[in-house]
Amino acid sequence: MNRSMTKMIDVARHAGVSLKTVSRVLNNEPHVQLALREKVKEAVRELGYVPSASARSLRSNRTYSIHLFSHSLRSNFVNSVQFGALHTCQVAGYRMVVTMLDQAKTVGIKELRAWFETLVNSGKPDGVILVPPMSNDPEISKVMSEMNIPVIRIGPNDIEDGGGTVTIDDHAAAVEATQHLLELGHRRIAFVRGKEDQDSTHVRFRGFSEALEEAGVSVDPDLVLPGLFDFESGLAAGDRLLSYPKDKRPSAVFAANDHMAAGVLVAAHKAGVQVPDDLSIIGFDDSEIAETMWPALTTVRQPLYEFGSVAMEMLIQNSGKNTRIEGERKVLPYALVWRQSTGPFQG
Repeated sequence: MNRSMTKMIDVARHAGVSLKTVSRVLNNEPHVQLALREKVKEAVRELGYVPSASARSLRSNRTYSIHLFSHSLRSNFVNSVQFGALHTCQVAGYRMVVTMLDQAKTVGIKELRAWFETLVNSGKPDGVILVPPMSNDPEISKVMSEMNIPVIRIGPNDIEDGGGTVTIDDHAAAVEATQHLLELGHRRIAFVRGKEDQDSTHVRFRGFSEALEEAGVSVDPDLVLPGLFDFESGLAAGDRLLSYPKDKRPSAVFAANDHMAAGVLVAAHKAGVQVPDDLSIIGFDDSEIAETMWPALTTVRQPLYEFGSVAMEMLIQNSGKNTRIEGERKVLPYALVWRQSTGPFQG
């Protein structure tokens, strides 16, 4: 059977159930026997049936749409999360809408409320995925709660509004990355921070600091520099660190993301500093730039695609229940990826 021509009635016949049962399963309604639910899901898989979001919307007054709010078209982090969410969304027969939220134009709670009301008036989404920095924004959280829109946040956050979170253990990852440098013999280790409005900056720095202290190494304030999670701020941090007298320079740098680590790497090239012989560099994310730089960056791999996929699954499972997701938190595995940008301390 041509998958594009498969209809709901075909699924019902294949599963040996009523059309109403198929509809209830596809709409994620409660009180359907588990055995019947599994029969319908198996028939959907075997026939390759993809529910029509528009048709279901007309029948149920729901939009069958999930919005992913983005602040940037150039962010590898956001794009990778987006692809994972999109694939899961399509398989489930939902729509995913990427909505650009210009925070410069929504600087207060009044403006945010008006912006979200316009969005809801055009069709209230069944859920929303928030990526940093929006996932850390308490005012966005407040408005979403007022409008009873289920929310899943990507990355660490301390917002307690009943929404869900998909993340890794950033603290443990930062500890492991720092221990990697310590095990290579490095003691003067710099840290380049990210944006101060993102919890990941603070969690990763805390892990870095605790790993140093555990090893009996003090955090040197002169080796902790600001950053913005972009290449330019990493380059500026690298230029500054390498302008220090040789006895004051770090032998290793931990940047809170790969783009800043890449900036530090270019600063080293400019200064004639050999990586990793004279300077080891480690990043965070395992974004595309980590493998395209030379030498390739040692980094912490975040499962960015899976972030989007799992977040979408959580929202779809909750869809139609007319309730918020009450604080569900899923912690996915990370991995330290050792490449050519880190090496033993040369003395």
